[in-house]
Amino acid sequence: MENKWSKVSSVFKPDNGSGQGTKNTFRLIRTRLEGREVWPFAISLALCAAIGIPLGVMHILTGPIPNPTATLIFAILGLISSHIEVVMPSGVRISPGNPIVLGALFRYGLPTALITIMPSFLLHFFTRKHGLLNCLFNAGQFALCLIAADFVGVKTGWQVGVPANPYDIIPIITMILIHDTINILLVAVPISIDNKKPFSKTFVDMFYYERRSSFGLEMFLCVVSMLISSYLDYLAPIIMLVGVMSLRLQTIFEKELVVRTKEAQTDQLTGLYNLRHLETWLETDFESIAKKRKPCSFIFADIDGLKTINDTYGHLVGDLLLIHVAQILKENTRGSDSVVRYGGDEFVISCPATDIYEALAVAHRILESLRNNPFIYEGEQIKFGMSLGVATWPAHGDTGFDVIRTADKAMYLAKKQGGNLVRTATQL
Repeated sequence: MENKWSKVSSVFKPDNGSGQGTKNTFRLIRTRLEGREVWPFAISLALCAAIGIPLGVMHILTGPIPNPTATLIFAILGLISSHIEVVMPSGVRISPGNPIVLGALFRYGLPTALITIMPSFLLHFFTRKHGLLNCLFNAGQFALCLIAADFVGVKTGWQVGVPANPYDIIPIITMILIHDTINILLVAVPISIDNKKPFSKTFVDMFYYERRSSFGLEMFLCVVSMLISSYLDYLAPIIMLVGVMSLRLQTIFEKELVVRTKEAQTDQLTGLYNLRHLETWLETDFESIAKKRKPCSFIFADIDGLKTINDTYGHLVGDLLLIHVAQILKENTRGSDSVVRYGGDEFVISCPATDIYEALAVAHRILESLRNNPFIYEGEQIKFGMSLGVATWPAHGDTGFDVIRTADKAMYLAKKQGGNLVRTATQL
């Protein structure tokens, strides 16, 4: 788990005795706190580092390293994985760091796991510009987590280097849970100080609320990594890293696809949806509504007088009017409604699960807002109007496009009767 204050840009500056921080470009610590409030936070980091790092170094120097080549590979992969994070479309963040280090622990023991994780956090001082004390805390924090996981694993029957069997699932899950719990417990102390919140609330928020959407995926990755590492040695973390990198690339591709799809279905001038979006919506969302036999209404709107404005003031002013109208349409429709620039000065508003009376209320609200928000250009109020027609499926057409055409006819009726009016398909 990455330390949460690492993204905070303030740098701790030691007190020079006058109460004012001295200028210091050396990044000792990063925190939101200032002045004397920094000291409890700094002490919590220093204590964890002072306990965890010596214990970790002692285990590295005195413990067995059964495969130096594998340990070197794990260390390199640890450095790489600590700088990789995948953000899923749902917002869940996952990192290959924990699965890789737990795989190293399960296959080669505590010293290899410590070598895998501790240098990577010290490297963050240079690569991520973290505070030195923050980096030392992270190194000590994960050393303590791994020592605790190693202790519990031995007590529950795990043996280093022995290929996993069905009975090892209990030690594996126990080791992961202990590693995870100690990790959050240690991080919650300085974060509660940094955020000025009770420790108990901080711990519960981090342990449950912030992880409930990612816990299952993280647990799965750790279990798989530990199981396959007992058979594939150092190939296991490589497979895990490649898998997460592939997932990362796929996520990037999906995000780009979403952006490009949105751009392709958005009118560049007004920011509203365009006709392509409406066609897609009718093929997908509308079909779903129709299958459920729910009503769906459409409002067809047309600006009165846009051609005259273009001829009198120029197309630039006409474009500004379109933007003005689009903003009012968005502000006066509901979250479930879709506002589409149908073409030129015409707009279509789809209102799912809405009968004609509810859609009529939306249309009148739009017209009232247009009257209350005049279009001003260079201090001059430029007069315009809007004619709106309303029709509903299934009463006024067999398909979505049929209903839109009927709403279009109702709009022309409003225009013929003087404009700046709302008419419905029942009045045709």
